[in-house]
Amino acid sequence: MINEELIKEVDPSKDCLDFLIERIRSDNYRGVQISQHNRYTFEQIVDMLKIMNSLVGEGCMQIRTTDLKKRPHNIPGEETYSNYTNLVNKKYGKSTQDSIRKNLFVDLHRMGLINRYNENKISLGPYERGTKKYVSLTNLGHQLIRKENTELQKYMIFSRAINNLLKDFAIKLLDIIAQLDYITLDEFMLFASFLDKELNGQIINIDLVKKYILDYRSLSFYQKKDLIEKIKKICDPSIYNGNKKTKRDFHNWRNESQQIMMILNMTIYYEYNYKQEKLWPRIGKNYLFEDKSKLKRSLNEKYKYFERHGVNKKLGFELHHIVPLSWAKTKEEFFLFDKWTNLAYLDGFSHSKITQNQNKNVKLEFQNNDVKFIDFDKNIVFCEENKNIKYNIGLKNKMKKKNENLLENIESF
Repeated sequence: MINEELIKEVDPSKDCLDFLIERIRSDNYRGVQISQHNRYTFEQIVDMLKIMNSLVGEGCMQIRTTDLKKRPHNIPGEETYSNYTNLVNKKYGKSTQDSIRKNLFVDLHRMGLINRYNENKISLGPYERGTKKYVSLTNLGHQLIRKENTELQKYMIFSRAINNLLKDFAIKLLDIIAQLDYITLDEFMLFASFLDKELNGQIINIDLVKKYILDYRSLSFYQKKDLIEKIKKICDPSIYNGNKKTKRDFHNWRNESQQIMMILNMTIYYEYNYKQEKLWPRIGKNYLFEDKSKLKRSLNEKYKYFERHGVNKKLGFELHHIVPLSWAKTKEEFFLFDKWTNLAYLDGFSHSKITQNQNKNVKLEFQNNDVKFIDFDKNIVFCEENKNIKYNIGLKNKMKKKNENLLENIESF
C-alpha cells in the first residue's frame, strides 16, 4: 500500500493537499454518489414517463418483484409492466424488466417523478428498503410531461428532479460556481464532490470547498499533473486487500464524477464542456441567468440574511431555502424564492432531514420561538431556537408572511 503522505510532497504549504490525504483515508472518499448503472437523457426520461402515463394514467402499475433468472415468466397482474418494458426497449433497445425496476425506477423515485409502493399499496420513501410491487407517476412526473409547458418550464421541472436525485447538491453547487465562475472535472472530483460530507468530525461546507479549489488552482500545471498521478497510484484497487470499502479506486471515483457532470449538464443551471472538462453556469437571455449579475444576486441575498438577522456563521450550520429554488417553474419564481426572507440558518442534521424528504417541508410555523417545517402530509421537522436554527426572533412575522405568500400558488407535489 502506498503512503498517502506522498501527496504532501507536491507542495507542503497547501491545505488542499492535507484535505486530500484525509479524504482518501476516509471510507467515504468518493463523496456524493448516484447510481452508475443508468445512462439517460432528458428526452428519454420524458418519453419513459409518457409511455407509463399512456398505460396507467393516474393509476398504479404492478411490477415484477422477482428477477427474470428466478422466474422467467410474468404472473397475472404484470402484463402492463411487461408491455411497458417492451415499449421502452423497442424505443431505446437496452432496457429489461429487471434493469428498469432495479435501476431506472430507483432513480425516477429519488427524482420525485414516480412513487413506489409495497404489496399493500402503501407508499414507500425514495430510500426505504423493502419489496416494491407497484409504481405510479407523481404530480411532478405529470407536470413534466404536460403538453402546454414551454421548453424552459420543462427544463426547470426536470432540474428540480435532478436536484432531488442529488439531494440538493445541484442548487448548492451554484454558490460555488457563482464565486469561482467554473469548476473543472478534477476540481469537482477532488473537492466539490465532498460538499456536505463529514471528515474527522468536520462538515466540508461551501466555504471550505471554495478555499480548497482556490488553493489547488494556485498549483502549477506540472504540480497538478504530478498530484493526479500520485492519487492514481494511491487509489489503485489492486494494491489493497479486502472488499470495496477498504479499497480505493481512482477510475470508479472519476467515472462517478463524470456522470454527475453529465447529469448536471441536463439541468437549466449548468452546461458541461466535454473537451475542456469544465462545468459552467448557463448564462444568456434564453436561460435562467441572463447575465453573471443574476447568478451572483443569490450570494447577496445570503449575505443579507446574516446582516438582517444579526447571525454569525457557525460550524455545522448552513443556509436553507424554505421554499426550494428548484421548485421554481419560471425565471420570475426562481428570483422570487431567492430572497433572504425565504432563508433559514439550520444545523446540518435538521437540514439533512428536510433534504431526505425531497425538500417538501416548505410550510413555516412558529411554536413560541422554535420553528416547525411542515410538508403537505403534515410531516414535521422541528428546530429548537438557537440550537437547530439561528435567526432574529423579531423577524418571525416577516418570515411567516413571506412563506405564506410563496405558498399561495405552490402545488402540493
